[in-house]
Order: sequence, then C-alpha cells, then structure tokens
Amino acid sequence: MPSNHLPVGDGVHDDTAAIQALLDTGKSCVYLPPPEAFYLISRSLKIHSCQELRLDRYSRIRLAPHSDCTMLENADPVNGDRNITVSGGIWDFANVDQYPNPGQLAHLKKQPAYPKPEHYTGTAIEFRNLSGLRMTGLIFRDPVIYAATFHKVTNFTIDDIEFDFRHCNPVWANMDGIHLNGSCSYGRITNLRGSCYDDLLALNAPEGDYPGPITDIDIDGIQCDYCHSAIRLLSYTEPVQRITIRNIHGNFYRYMVGITHFLNDVPGPGIFDDIIIENCFCGKAAQPEELWPLVPMAPVLIEGYCDVGDLYIGNIHRDESVQDVPFIACNVDSDRPVVVDSHIRNLTIENCTMTNHLAKELEFFHCNGRIDHLVMRNNRLFSAPGAGPCIELAGKCPERAGN
Repeated sequence: MPSNHLPVGDGVHDDTAAIQALLDTGKSCVYLPPPEAFYLISRSLKIHSCQELRLDRYSRIRLAPHSDCTMLENADPVNGDRNITVSGGIWDFANVDQYPNPGQLAHLKKQPAYPKPEHYTGTAIEFRNLSGLRMTGLIFRDPVIYAATFHKVTNFTIDDIEFDFRHCNPVWANMDGIHLNGSCSYGRITNLRGSCYDDLLALNAPEGDYPGPITDIDIDGIQCDYCHSAIRLLSYTEPVQRITIRNIHGNFYRYMVGITHFLNDVPGPGIFDDIIIENCFCGKAAQPEELWPLVPMAPVLIEGYCDVGDLYIGNIHRDESVQDVPFIACNVDSDRPVVVDSHIRNLTIENCTMTNHLAKELEFFHCNGRIDHLVMRNNRLFSAPGAGPCIELAGKCPERAGN
C-alpha cells in the first residue's frame, strides 16, 4: 500500500517505506529534496524500469544500523529491467554499523556478534539483468565491501563517481569501487575519483550471477592518490574483450592496470583480446601500515596463465621514487607461483616514458612470457641525478621488433 507520508529526512525516522512508495507509483522521476539531516533507510530500495531516482549532489541517504542489506537494487532482476537512472546523493553504507566483511572475519579468526544475514554482500548498490543504466553524480561512503556491483548489465553509462572511504569493518581490505561481474557489455565509465582499498574498478568476467564475457567497455578518466589499484581485468574460462582504458592519473601500492587470472587451481587461462591502455600517468605508493604485507607489483601487470590476443600500451608515463618494480611486467607473478606461461600474440608498447629517482636500477619491461610479435618504439627512459640506470628489456623476452 502507498505510504501516507513523505520522507522526513531528519536522520531519525525510517524513510524506507515512504521512499519505496514513491518509487512504486511508477513515476518516471522520483526526486528527494534536500533533507534536514539525511534520509534513513533500513531495507533495500527497489527501482523500476523507466524510472529515475534523483537526489541533489550532497543530499545524504544512510543505511540504518544492523540493516545488513544493499541500499538500492532493480525491482525485477528475474525478468529483467530496462532504462534506470540514479543520479546524485551521498550513499552512506555506514559500514561500522553493519555486519562486517565475512571473509576478513575468517582471516582474522574473529567471531561476529550475530550470524551472517542471508545473501549479505556488504555492497551499497547492486543491479542484475538490466539493460539501459545511467548512474551519475554519486558519492559512495563507507561500504563494507564494494560500492556498486553489476551483474549482466548492458548499455550503461557510469559517470562522475566519487569514493569517500573513511571507515572500515573490520579492516581496510576488499573495499572495491565499481565491480562489473559476468555478462556486462556496451558500457562507458568516466570520471571516477577517490581512493579504494582494493580495485577501484574491476571487470571480472566469470564472477557473479551470470557468468559470461565482459565486452565493449570504454573507460576514460580515473583520478586517485594512494590507491590499491585503478583497474583489474580478470578472466578464467570467460573472455574480457574490446576494452579501452584512457587517462588514469594516480599512484598505487598494488598496480595501475592488472590483466589477471584468478587462481592457479582454476582450469583454463584468462582470455583477453583487443585491450588498449593509453594516456596514463602513474607512480608507486607505499603500502598503508594498516594492511598485511602485499608483494609489490608492476604498475602494468600481465599475470601468468593469461592468453592475450592484441594488447596496445601507448603514451603511459611513470615517475618513480618509491619502488623498484618493473613498469610493465608479463608473467612475473609476485604473490603466487606461475603454473603456465602467459601468451601474447601482438603487443605494442610505444611513446612511453619512465623517470627513475631511485638509487637502484629500474626496469621498463620485464617479460617472462611468450610473445609472438612485439613492437617497442619511441619509448624514453630517464635517470634523475644520482639515480640508478633504466633497463629497457629484461627477463626471458624476445628480441625487440619494429624500432
């Protein structure tokens, strides 16, 4: 039944029923005006096809303590929804008041105060089986795990998103930004900002409710400082194809872009093709003291057991004064043993620069994998005064072609 009152927004009264009643009217746009304090919800809001939920940029909507649920989902994931827009608002998951990250509880050998809720993900927004999504102008604050996860979402635009991670529960780990799971395609992701304690953007082809390829994604504009990583491309058995990555600016204590396989005991290689990485500026960052030790990785990483068709790396630039890991590394898995060498059919690396401020030597490209055709041209390496030398090629790599 429709609610007989409008959302209060005083931060005390539960506004879930009132907001949901507005969504259930079927209006094409549900606008929540600036609240007195913030909108408080205790259950997942359900947005319908051909509907927009709009808040002003800094209007806050907060998850009530011990709600242990997503904040927003599409209403009909079974049959599928279409044409949904979410714009504006600070989406505050309030992670210290929710059930903690189950995986980290196991890692820390801690017992929670109450049993894990059924279907709990620790994610603020989740969409499933949706064609036509626009999400713009949101600020995600303090999820337990991911800010937003998409399963089988196609024809989508994600733009102007900020990550404001202030607290953790129980530790600073697994706190991703945007997470694309299997069967996502035809998307454009632009202007992501903030620092995450896992992948700021992840494209994980086989994961989620609809395992399948991730294809035809344009990514343009990531700005972050002291971040775990900008983008992870992950595949095993299902391909990640036709991905364009441009204009990353930041420093990272894990990697900038990772082309990765999942686990050594998963059958089948990671499958990647038509990947473009260009116009990026990066350096390494020291790992936060709050995390357990992570093995340093190259800013551009191609793990072992990856089968890559065409990979283009152009106009990327590294200014390094923190870690002496290679700029680009292939088949140099640094936190688990390599079981199968990676294979790249066509790799081009051009118009890149690397400046070494470290006393140690610094490698530009370290390759232990197999490359059928390698082109390296117009790459410039610099050593600052007093710094160690720069090494262009290292490892079991083929001879350079296409000078």
